[in-house]
Amino acid sequence: MKSCVNLSAGYQLEFWAQGPGFVRITHGEALLWRVPAFPDYPDFFSYHHREACIASIEWDRSEAILWAYGYDPATVAETGITVWEFDADGLTLRTGPEIDTWMGSDPARPAMHFSPIRQWMNDPNGLSKIGDTWHLFYQFHPASTEWGPMHWGHAISRDLFNWTHLPVFLHPEQNCWRLGATGGAFSGNAFEDRDGSRMYFYTERLPAYDLYRGYQEIQKLARPEPGLLHAASAETVLERRPTQDGIEHDFRDPKVWWDETAGAYRMVLGAALHGDPAVLLHGSDDLMDWTYLGPIYRAPAHYREHGARAVECPDFFPLGGKWVMVMGFVGYTEPTTGRHNLLFALVGDFKDDRFVPDTDELQILDFGTDYYAMQSFEAEGRQIAFAWLFNWEYRKPAGSPYSGEMSLPRELSLGKSGRLLMRPVAELDDTWPAYPLARGQDGSFVLRDAPSDLCLVGPLEGTRIVATQGRALSFEISVSDGCLSVQLPQDDGQICYQAAFASATDLRVIYDRGILEVFGDNGAICGTRRSYTNITPNRIEVTSAAQVILSERRAVQRT
Repeated sequence: MKSCVNLSAGYQLEFWAQGPGFVRITHGEALLWRVPAFPDYPDFFSYHHREACIASIEWDRSEAILWAYGYDPATVAETGITVWEFDADGLTLRTGPEIDTWMGSDPARPAMHFSPIRQWMNDPNGLSKIGDTWHLFYQFHPASTEWGPMHWGHAISRDLFNWTHLPVFLHPEQNCWRLGATGGAFSGNAFEDRDGSRMYFYTERLPAYDLYRGYQEIQKLARPEPGLLHAASAETVLERRPTQDGIEHDFRDPKVWWDETAGAYRMVLGAALHGDPAVLLHGSDDLMDWTYLGPIYRAPAHYREHGARAVECPDFFPLGGKWVMVMGFVGYTEPTTGRHNLLFALVGDFKDDRFVPDTDELQILDFGTDYYAMQSFEAEGRQIAFAWLFNWEYRKPAGSPYSGEMSLPRELSLGKSGRLLMRPVAELDDTWPAYPLARGQDGSFVLRDAPSDLCLVGPLEGTRIVATQGRALSFEISVSDGCLSVQLPQDDGQICYQAAFASATDLRVIYDRGILEVFGDNGAICGTRRSYTNITPNRIEVTSAAQVILSERRAVQRT
């Protein structure tokens, strides 16, 4: 197959491919660049076009090119990448609004929630706001819609909802596919130093041949190129985990900050102490040499006894005069409900490198189990968070061009009771305004294929919310005996998705093509579920003594 493309001087083409197959770029009789044969494992290729011209792109097997895009470095921050789709009919290029239209044409893709254009996505990384631009990095596997060697994808936004897709920012230290291994650029955070310099700390899992034991994880510092399109350098800053305290292979997901009290830099990492999930503290005077200062949290034996292997994605930040710790326990299954994939929070004081929680009782941050690997960041006095919406027990149906979504962005605060509160950011109303729906004569609401936002205020005991597609269940929410419960079509009763809800007088339910986000008691109770069955309900019945407002969310046209 062959297509002609008008390439500007400096244009960059980046793609991943796996043989058999080839690609060749020519101008007239001149050969500009070629890959004569792709290897039998996925590999990354990059072509930099030097002089503006109409070039001929020739290839033999469309399926060999796994993910491809191009861009002009001078304009990509405004236009985003151009997706290159190779197929039997030729080459299709999509940029900006064309990408949005193509993504929006997928009836199974949620509309309000961020997702990658193609391939696999998991944890949010490197979140920050620079000027008036929000930056979202994320764990990305460019060669498949399944988990694999990790890279960092990148997108930017002016409003937290409309995103422009940028080139892949971070690549693994080694080609794990070639080695038949897993690993790569794992999770980490953005850090702005006191002089305004920006950098990214992250874990590199070195090539690993077992997902559960024996691997090595090191901590690295990436400094970006001007424009933040790629990492200009990546240096190892912490190569060896502490040898004491029974710390084994899990040693990852740094969160770095400048600590005014200590007059030095601090880093927390997820790990385990003699098998108990733990958060470790390291200190540094120069960001390069780090010293282990000891654990600042160790989970009770109960969690190890029920499968927890280690802490991952620890988040630690000041909020409302307190310090908040958020963490996930890898492998833990709650014995009373069967839930796994839970996130926990503690609120307390941090002084002299010691964290003292106000209570030893862990707050379950989201009772639904599809809200995981949350990362938060401070922006202009607000603490904003995203999380990965996924549960390894339920997978996206085969044939989808992508896998993985982010939660709605949430703003964090502390409640009077000391609990961490999470609510959708105010930007939601500006980008997806609400249009109230009227109840039908039978008391139910008729829904279209659009995100919905249901708000209840008042007495909630006895409330029952049932959404159906045809006559088949999309979701059900109930409040009974002081308990808030959620049920999806796939639930068989083996796992119980519920939270105590005795005194709450407010409930908000946001639904977007299979993504259900529930907020109650002013955000003290949150529950997130992801379903792939009956994801476009056309009817919702609400039985409640509370005041009920159901709205349809419609996107403001992006200019």
